[in-house]
Amino acid sequence: MIRCVRLGRAVAAAGFVALLAACAAPAPIQAPPGAETREALSRVGRFALRVEEAGGKQHAVQGGFAWRDDGSRLALDLVSPLGATLARVEAGPGEAVLRESNGRETRAGDPDALVGIVLGNDIPVSGLRDWLRGRVAPRVAANVARRDELGRPLVFEQAGWHVTAQQYDALGPTRLHMARQEGGQEVDLRLVISPDP
Repeated sequence: MIRCVRLGRAVAAAGFVALLAACAAPAPIQAPPGAETREALSRVGRFALRVEEAGGKQHAVQGGFAWRDDGSRLALDLVSPLGATLARVEAGPGEAVLRESNGRETRAGDPDALVGIVLGNDIPVSGLRDWLRGRVAPRVAANVARRDELGRPLVFEQAGWHVTAQQYDALGPTRLHMARQEGGQEVDLRLVISPDP
């Protein structure tokens, strides 16, 4: 009987965690009217970022994300695990804007740095433009260690990141693991992407 009660509690807790995880994913970002292109990529999912400092101190943040990239313009929404909007990053040629939920705006020429402001660490947004499509960035040296039977990269290193891509759908990988070690700091970023319907 006690085992049944514990099992019931475990199932209820797992259901609650699944409900919270489902709430973390924001709605897909819609294209502005007349701006839909064949190159556009829209993805929604969850992220988990863990950073370990040289002294052993760890930081972690997780939540949901929505991504839309048409090749020249990029929009990225970040939400908390409970679905509260943390920020939106919008980037185009030579400009990037971070709009926080409190209305504060920060501008820079690089979306990587802006996402770092929200999450506290640099994230390879520029690399993700290609990695989410299941390819390495064309103008940056890459070492591809393994590909699948269709030639898509599974394990590679690029721009200082060790990347593992798994479970491809028609648009790209639905699991991405990115890790970097630099200056005694270890950064671990995982994306779980909702499959293309």
